[in-house]
Amino acid sequence: MQATTTGVRGPITEPYKVREMQLGANWFFWVSILAVINSVLVYYFGLPSMFFGLGTTQYVDSHMVAAGPEAQRLAGLAINLGLAGIIASFGYLTRRGGDVAFIIGMFLYVFDSVIALGYRDFFGFGFHIFALFFMFKGLFASRRRYDPSVDYTGA
Repeated sequence: MQATTTGVRGPITEPYKVREMQLGANWFFWVSILAVINSVLVYYFGLPSMFFGLGTTQYVDSHMVAAGPEAQRLAGLAINLGLAGIIASFGYLTRRGGDVAFIIGMFLYVFDSVIALGYRDFFGFGFHIFALFFMFKGLFASRRRYDPSVDYTGA
């Protein structure tokens, strides 16, 4: 028998809670994929950083990829891919149900949004806030999964 709680729209089963948690965790993967696309566009085509890129990759791009010898540009691309891999690893850990991974990953993403704001990338900052909203929903679903006192109303 599956454990259920009562929500606004009726009973909430354990598979529903797990699915909500995984949907929030998937945002780490989306951010990572978009950061890789952004880095490849900057490296190969010399385009400016797009709004869906990471703030830390903007920093690396401005110091290593924008100008310089080919080895320096390639090292900047490798650093950007490594940063995207770190974000993807948080996605892997959060899909397994790690609340600590959710919290640390979201904290690092908030730090990254501040860096994007420092580069006056307001659309990028807005995208960060949008992604953080869904990551928080995943964290909340994970908390509801393990702690039955956490409900939809917040009371």
